[in-house]
Amino acid sequence: MKTELVSVRLRKEELDAINEIAREEKTDKTTAVRRTLALGTKQYLLEKALSNYIKGKISVGKAAEQANVSLWEMMDLLKERNIQSNLDSSDYLQGLQNMKKVLK
Repeated sequence: MKTELVSVRLRKEELDAINEIAREEKTDKTTAVRRTLALGTKQYLLEKALSNYIKGKISVGKAAEQANVSLWEMMDLLKERNIQSNLDSSDYLQGLQNMKKVLK
């Protein structure tokens, strides 16, 4: 995997947290930063996708794609957070019609 050097200024609290993570994980600061950034990025993408779904800007499938999770995982997340579906009865009927066509 190709990497690129990025310089970042951190507040003391952030650096302390990175150092603590590195100690706990018995790893170096670079690895601790990468892991933390990966988790933060995943959470950011998920929150952004959920926000766009709630606003009706994207479908549940597109939200799953943007968050890099499966459709089933996204549906579980919506249920866990008590987020109502943007689908109406016509969407369900269309889905049923599509299934009938596929099963013929």
